[in-house]
Amino acid sequence: MTLDHEVVFDLELALGPAEALDFVRDVPRSLARADFLRSLRVEGDDPAIVAAELPVNAALFGQRLLPFRSELRPTVRGARLVGLPLEHDGPGWAWVDGEAEVDPRPGGSRVRYRFHVQVHLRLPEAERWGGHALLRMIQYTAQTVLERVTAAFPEALTSAARDAEGAAALAAGG
Repeated sequence: MTLDHEVVFDLELALGPAEALDFVRDVPRSLARADFLRSLRVEGDDPAIVAAELPVNAALFGQRLLPFRSELRPTVRGARLVGLPLEHDGPGWAWVDGEAEVDPRPGGSRVRYRFHVQVHLRLPEAERWGGHALLRMIQYTAQTVLERVTAAFPEALTSAARDAEGAAALAAGG
């Protein structure tokens, strides 16, 4: 079973463009408040690989932690996550692509975030109508949880950005 979800939002920052670029390229800092991700880590640096696990509830099968790996590529205006395929024997995996673009604004910056999350769940084959109904229930539950998790991205990034703004203000003496 494959589920897709897109997240697009803008974030107004009191950080200058250079500071905003640093923020979006620093995954541990920008996702510091993303407590819905498990085991977030950045491996290597050229290219950096962002890895974590997304918790997804699959109805009667309980919560599943679905790993993902994405390559972090700096761009002229921000950074891009490029999903990487996984060889994974567990209950499923996720594919996460995304982009953050920084635009200068008076008094700060605006960052446009775009994420595409695709969840791949391994489920047993349904052979009878009861099995089909169960799979639909699992699909609905997993899609709802995925939407809730991806809806938490804007709040987590906003909170981390406010932390960065506060740190920048302290460093500037204000």
